[in-house]
Amino acid sequence: MGKRQSLGGDAAAGGNPRKRQRIVHHEAPTSEKIHASRQLQQLLTFDQDTGKARHGLQSFKLFLEELLSEDKTTTDHETRCRILREYLESTRPGSEEEEKNAAYLPDIMQTWSHAGQLNNDQVMSAVPAVLALLLRLLSQSLDLVLFGLGVCRALLQKKQLDLMARNLCTDKGKSFIISPTLRLLREAICFDGGAVAKPFFRARTFTLKALARNLGIAHVGVGEIAVDEDKKRPSTRTNAVRFFLSALKFLHPEAKKELLSQKDVIAGLMRGIKQDPPYLVIEILEGLRDLVIQDDKVPREAKASLLNSSTLARVASLYSYPSLSDEDSDHLPSIPDLAHSFLMTACTSPSCGVLKFDSGFYPRDVDPDAAVPGAELDDLGLESIVWMNRFKNDVPVRNYVLSTFLQDLRPWSNVKQSELVIAIFKVAPELVAHFFITNKSFSFEPKLSATWIGYAAFLFQTATLPLPDCFCRAPNYPLLPPPTSIVVDNILPLPLNQKALARCLAHKGSMISFFATRILVVALQKLDLAVKMYHDPSHANKTLWGEAARRLADEFCQRSPNIQEMINSYRSIPGQDLLHREAASRLLRLYYEVIPQVALMAKFDVSPFLETALKRLSEKSEQEEGDARDHALSLMELENLLAIAGYSPGMRWFSVAENLALSPFTSLLKVFVEAPHGVVLSKVREVLDFVAKEQQLAPTRPGNPGMVPLLECLQYVRSTDASYMPHIWPFLDNCLTRLATAPIKYLESMQNMAQQATSSKKRGPQEKAIVSPMAVVMAEQTPFAIKGADGVVLGALSAFLPVFLDFSETAGESRKVLDTIRESINGHFDDKKARHKRVKRPYQFNSLPSNEKTTDGETEERTSNSRGKTKSEVPMINDDQLQETLHVEDGLAADNSALMKWPSKTADELVDDGYAMSLVSLLVSEHASIRREALVNILKMAAKLKASDYEEKEQIWLLLSEISESASKAGHDIGQGPLPSQVVAFACHAIKVLRDPLNPLYPKVNTFLTRGPVWDLNKVPLVNEVLSEEPSVDDSYYAQISWLLAYMIDALRTPADLALFHKKRLHGGPLLERLLALASNPYMRNPLKMQILRLLYRATTIEGGSTTLITRFGIVSWLEAQGASYAQDSEEAGIHMALLRRIWSTCDQQRVSAWSRQGIEGVINGDGLS
Repeated sequence: MGKRQSLGGDAAAGGNPRKRQRIVHHEAPTSEKIHASRQLQQLLTFDQDTGKARHGLQSFKLFLEELLSEDKTTTDHETRCRILREYLESTRPGSEEEEKNAAYLPDIMQTWSHAGQLNNDQVMSAVPAVLALLLRLLSQSLDLVLFGLGVCRALLQKKQLDLMARNLCTDKGKSFIISPTLRLLREAICFDGGAVAKPFFRARTFTLKALARNLGIAHVGVGEIAVDEDKKRPSTRTNAVRFFLSALKFLHPEAKKELLSQKDVIAGLMRGIKQDPPYLVIEILEGLRDLVIQDDKVPREAKASLLNSSTLARVASLYSYPSLSDEDSDHLPSIPDLAHSFLMTACTSPSCGVLKFDSGFYPRDVDPDAAVPGAELDDLGLESIVWMNRFKNDVPVRNYVLSTFLQDLRPWSNVKQSELVIAIFKVAPELVAHFFITNKSFSFEPKLSATWIGYAAFLFQTATLPLPDCFCRAPNYPLLPPPTSIVVDNILPLPLNQKALARCLAHKGSMISFFATRILVVALQKLDLAVKMYHDPSHANKTLWGEAARRLADEFCQRSPNIQEMINSYRSIPGQDLLHREAASRLLRLYYEVIPQVALMAKFDVSPFLETALKRLSEKSEQEEGDARDHALSLMELENLLAIAGYSPGMRWFSVAENLALSPFTSLLKVFVEAPHGVVLSKVREVLDFVAKEQQLAPTRPGNPGMVPLLECLQYVRSTDASYMPHIWPFLDNCLTRLATAPIKYLESMQNMAQQATSSKKRGPQEKAIVSPMAVVMAEQTPFAIKGADGVVLGALSAFLPVFLDFSETAGESRKVLDTIRESINGHFDDKKARHKRVKRPYQFNSLPSNEKTTDGETEERTSNSRGKTKSEVPMINDDQLQETLHVEDGLAADNSALMKWPSKTADELVDDGYAMSLVSLLVSEHASIRREALVNILKMAAKLKASDYEEKEQIWLLLSEISESASKAGHDIGQGPLPSQVVAFACHAIKVLRDPLNPLYPKVNTFLTRGPVWDLNKVPLVNEVLSEEPSVDDSYYAQISWLLAYMIDALRTPADLALFHKKRLHGGPLLERLLALASNPYMRNPLKMQILRLLYRATTIEGGSTTLITRFGIVSWLEAQGASYAQDSEEAGIHMALLRRIWSTCDQQRVSAWSRQGIEGVINGDGLS
């Protein structure tokens, strides 16, 4: 007979599964109403019959509940209180000795002990429930406090502690036993303001028994959240939470610290918080906030034990807590708002224990003040700092808890989470780079969805975060700059790479393109601020910080999209999207201001955009009704475009587009004149004055009113009769265009008129026969304008021209010359049609100030001019200021570290990071061994580049090969002396051209390289092609001149170089004379003229250079002529005078004085440039 099959583990354990289990029915306890203390004593007297014990406890419980719930002023209440007092007096120990050994309520305590022996759950539950009610009642009366303290001391006896611990450790399913015990402990700890909290905590082996487990016994209801939990019958977890919070409230700080250090209790408290009912969540958050976080007496370590990453993550889960019902929302705060407030306080306050003080952009374990040997810094630069390039893929942080917590947040899907992350980033900037390096779950690929928009908004807020003070939250800058990768990640967060931003800018959805544009705007503003911090004058090693600033700009350019893509994006924006257009124009403007080397390389003609903006503004000004905000946005866009036009050398101010009736300058003038009242157009006025000065529309001598008479006249005519203006603008545009095209012609005509006006009578010392060339060109064009014109046009011109002449006369221009012009204009008008009388002189200028278009400085200047103040002193510039303005670092300075560093670099880094240029510049080193080694390494680098996949590898290889061939086979021994400076300087600057095919000099350099394998070392490469030939790319003449002047400055280093500049003849004369002649171009901007002055300053640093400039090039006369073209009180005039003084101080004064017969010394010691 086979074995029977096993019936399972329960049967094996001794149970018989086929035997029916005994079902115990617990009857509800009976009770009776209490009328006297004697009756109460009898009911609570110990009896081994558990039924009688339950009867007495239930009667006492109902008696206590009635006392707690009824009105205290009634007679019945006083009677019951008397009964209770008599009962407590009867059970009180007789003496202090007995009180220490015996217990209050001995019968109840004995009943409880007996129930424990019998395992009677009903009595085990009833006794704690009755004692909890009793303590609650006793705490409400000062007369009964002593009895309550006695009960509490009785509970602290070993027997009662064992019973409470047994109740707390009972089965999970017996909540009816656990909950009353927790309520009893809570009432005991809270009694009399926590008078016995300390001894109860000392007995924590019993009182805190199984607390972590009990915190997890939650109400089992319908749904994820226990909203159906009865407040009158709270769950075990609710009672445990309230007991825990009460302990925190009444315990001293050291006890709190020990309680909070119990990780299982903290985990149990926070584990089920998302499933708790609303009122319990509120109690937990407010209790922890008030009792722990905001309690200054609690140590930071204790707070840190509570606020670990797990706790923060569980509180953060409350962001998705369901909305409260209508009944609860009226009197309960919002759970997500409360959780957000809790986390904002916990994560952003250093006193809360979570936030640790960081070092800004310097990672953990990095010493920014570590001493680096000076020799290494000079040779290797940033490469001498071992940790500079270490943090591209991982950033060690001090705030580990916050970094772990941030990975659980989704700021792109919740506004409050986004606010929390941004607030954490603001107080702990070290976490920005770490967050995006470790969190790559979401990309910035354009997709018009709510999630993408939230992510874009989060990245925008991240980019707007301020930079830490001194990059490290210290009062002073450290010795070493921060890692470039971390700074770039804070300026342009890691998800914003070049590919993603380019796709966003090219996206058809305007919102996506607008978000990308706005992010780039704030990133560029932040980059500008960072670069200024890098160039702060307080840095100990300015060279090192300057190199770091250049690397920062390069890293930003590599991560941001090409400027041509931004231009295309701006071009595709509809005209009605004013907000987007303003942001895009501001982005382009910032590129010109912050990274001009990148912006100027782009082929961006701002003229069409400027003309379109002017046309749009003109159309809006003609409309009577319009939104003022739209007009303001259009003006902001116009200001941005004007700023770009000021930086762009190819701006065509006086060319009329096909779809426009006026040139950009006249359209801008029209916008200024016809702007609504109260609009401040100071930027527009600055551009008008600047262009008028550059294009010689008005005399630039001191005391001349410039554009003021014309602007005043237009305002006056418009205020008198606005119908004239549409007929005046075409005439004025024609005159200004002709004047800008041929300014010399009209200047000569003005001089002839001045000679004729003063031939009959000699001019007084205070009167100068000077008028604006605009009056001359108007006199010339008047007969053509009135020929065939109707009466309306004649009326408009006859109203405009005399008023303009009178305004010019009032502004201080020559009255005799103006009378000559006035007679010429009046002679062209038919007497029958129109001949306006002159406006009575002197005319007061009132129109511009009333329209708020001039600043106080302009008004004061105009007033002073009208009074005849035409003389001012040349500002004095000392030698230090002159050096700061004109000194340029030697671009061919030896960097011997390039010999060691280049082999480990990629082809892109060799060209883009300047290693190829550094290697080539070593050919002018004074050490023969370095020159030979550099020549060998140049050949190796050329071979490495040709074998790479670099896009422009053929051109760079050809250049390196040709300069190597020229150094070894052109009759020059590299070991005997350095290569000529002009050859090496050309090679270095040509590399910059070849790495960018969009450079306007790219065709010329390639043509030069294909002429032959060896260069003539006695010639200056590519000078004739730049100075004499047309540009290869339209509107790139000034860009080529800028490149040539920078190349010439680096080529002038030694006396031999200066001799070459003197002896080398081009088609128009010696090389230096051709370069000096460039300054006579009236269209050349001041930055390029300053480059010529820097070239002269470089010549003064060479031995004998100043003497050569004076005796061979007539530099004194040249500086006098150039200085005279500026206002005497301008900074430029001061620079010319200071340079003249430096040339005199550095020359051979004895020889020069004899050569000039003391003439130059007289100029230097005179009143200044004349």
